[in-house]
Amino acid sequence: MQPPKDKKLARLLRDGWDDLRHAHIEPVGGGLSDASVHRVSQDQQPLRYLKIACNDNAALLRDEIVRTQWLARHGVCVPAIRRVEDRSRQVVLLSDALPGKPAETCALPVPQLLDALAAALAALHALPTADCPFDETLSRRLARATAAVNAGDVDPGEFADRNAATSPAALLARMVATQPAEDLVVVHGDATLSNLIVDDDGRVGFVDCGNAGRGDRYIDLAVLADDIRENFGPAAAARFAKAYGSQPWDRAKAAYFLDLYELF
Repeated sequence: MQPPKDKKLARLLRDGWDDLRHAHIEPVGGGLSDASVHRVSQDQQPLRYLKIACNDNAALLRDEIVRTQWLARHGVCVPAIRRVEDRSRQVVLLSDALPGKPAETCALPVPQLLDALAAALAALHALPTADCPFDETLSRRLARATAAVNAGDVDPGEFADRNAATSPAALLARMVATQPAEDLVVVHGDATLSNLIVDDDGRVGFVDCGNAGRGDRYIDLAVLADDIRENFGPAAAARFAKAYGSQPWDRAKAAYFLDLYELF
């Protein structure tokens, strides 16, 4: 293998991760925790992913690890964690890849895919909230959004067209002023199509679980339905909402949480 260009990875391979020295390791971008992410392929080994986070981002990867472990203990399909190394200012995670592909590129017929996504999300939301120690309620999310806006970390250029003329501060003020009543479930917290991995049999797994916790179900529903609408059309989003079931679709609440997502 050629020496890696990523200095964190090169240091890691020199310091205790000898078993990866002969693996093919390629960068694949960043995860929710702002970690550097690498795909690891090696003879006689399943496909794996390596995440490395340093300094302030180390805490985010720690969160992802403990929340992923909690979901696994509660029967949710998440990546199996193979190794964790925590050195205070650097955290490293090695985990198995889930079988399948991101939902927007999987081979399932769209109707079957929508039903599978709805069933998987409904099963996650059915977990007992009393057992979940992670807070993703509105108060916590609005505090996180406030910190991001105050730090200048929210780019209004990334806003959807409906918010194109709105500043991050104005959008945040609107979110604070119009908070809906919460219906708490266990949420994934970033339920985009790319974070839902679907195999050929329709089994759905969840990746990038660093924002999983107790929160309103529309944290997930609003984002996933909007992603489905963009990729497969309005009729597909309506089918997903119907397949999820349990209650009439709350358009106002979905719109609120979709706008709140702009601040993350």
